[in-house]
Amino acid sequence: MLVSRQTQPRTPRRPIVPATGPRARAVALDPAQQAVIDAARQLPQLADPLDVEVAISASVGPLPAGREPWDVVIEHAVAVPSRRSLALLRALAALLPEPVAGLARDEADRITGVPEPVWGQRITRLTAGECWIADQAAGAGHRTLLCTYAYDHEEHAGVFLVDAVRSGAVRNAFVTRDVASATEMLATEVPLSPLDPVDAHTLLAAAYDRVDTGADRGIDPDVHVVRLLTRRRIAHVLG
Repeated sequence: MLVSRQTQPRTPRRPIVPATGPRARAVALDPAQQAVIDAARQLPQLADPLDVEVAISASVGPLPAGREPWDVVIEHAVAVPSRRSLALLRALAALLPEPVAGLARDEADRITGVPEPVWGQRITRLTAGECWIADQAAGAGHRTLLCTYAYDHEEHAGVFLVDAVRSGAVRNAFVTRDVASATEMLATEVPLSPLDPVDAHTLLAAAYDRVDTGADRGIDPDVHVVRLLTRRRIAHVLG
């Protein structure tokens, strides 16, 4: 027999105890900031630091200049200390440039009684490897960069197609753990030439600067998905 809402016996509710203290203040979030907070839900369950980077980087997407959401996101994480908040702060400390990275790191260090994410140490041990270029500027009008990186001994690569004729922007990009297959795929189209990592990341930095201007309308959404983690790698190589 169905029971209407009016006739169901009510379960006594637990009293709501308002939170107090300097970290309990509610923080209003705009949609971009909320997207980052929502992406952080999965961080404590992840084991691979690359998955952590992709999760946060993908949540940001394209943002207008000056609209990075980090200060408010960090404030929100601090207001509600939890495994998710600590994981988010550790991820931001690794992904973001200074001084925001330092702020996230300091706030993470202040959280007590919460277990660290299993990837917390590994995400700080990013290393850069070799880079190659497939130069098709004269024919197809683009250059493709493949750069390798690693966490400890687990390698991955970023592949970036850069417009060499009009905008100079990255038009397509992805990250893969299958470095051998990505290298083989590119080599079947055009010979790959080794490129100094500093030169490769200088080119990549300029190409992402062009992305951020919004001048090129033909950019694949995946370019924005990996933007944050790519910016981290550019800063890591160029200093």
